[in-house]
Amino acid sequence: MYLLEFYQNNYSKDLVVFDSLEEGRAFVAQIPGYTLEKEDSFDVEYFNPKNLPDYMEIVFNGNIVPLSRFSFNSEENVDIIWKEISNLSVKNDKMIEGHSLIDAYVINNDEVKAYVEAREVNFCKAKEFLERSGYEVDRSFFGSEDGEAILYRKRGAEDWHFFCHLDPLFTEIEDVEEYVKEAMEDIQ
Repeated sequence: MYLLEFYQNNYSKDLVVFDSLEEGRAFVAQIPGYTLEKEDSFDVEYFNPKNLPDYMEIVFNGNIVPLSRFSFNSEENVDIIWKEISNLSVKNDKMIEGHSLIDAYVINNDEVKAYVEAREVNFCKAKEFLERSGYEVDRSFFGSEDGEAILYRKRGAEDWHFFCHLDPLFTEIEDVEEYVKEAMEDIQ
């Protein structure tokens, strides 16, 4: 299923749902000034609200959807965003399609468990090594643009120092202890 969202100037409106993207595009094609363009192999869809009348109705499968130019800022295009969503009313016995936001990173749903586990295992290994080496360890910056990070300081010192982000590359480190040793040599 695909959820149709109109997005303009930090405002979004979830409008309707379609069984397929083709069906959804047949609907939005009825919006005056609807445009579908390719940008770097991505489909970009939008319409300019200046093309809308004061009031109109789009009839689709017997459903009537009202639209008005007064619903939008006429100075900017309205982006059309398609969000694929899973219908949990349909029995499926498999991971739902799509992705999840884990801290600051988008991870495919079928990879979330392995990603979170690898992230936490590597954090614990880095933390244990740093603590054995005389450092205090903290996690900070959760939800920031670059995501959560490891901070460290010499035991008893005041100032914290940045070590690394808990990003997708961090989860791929195979020898965390060696990685921490090398990084600490470069820092000092």
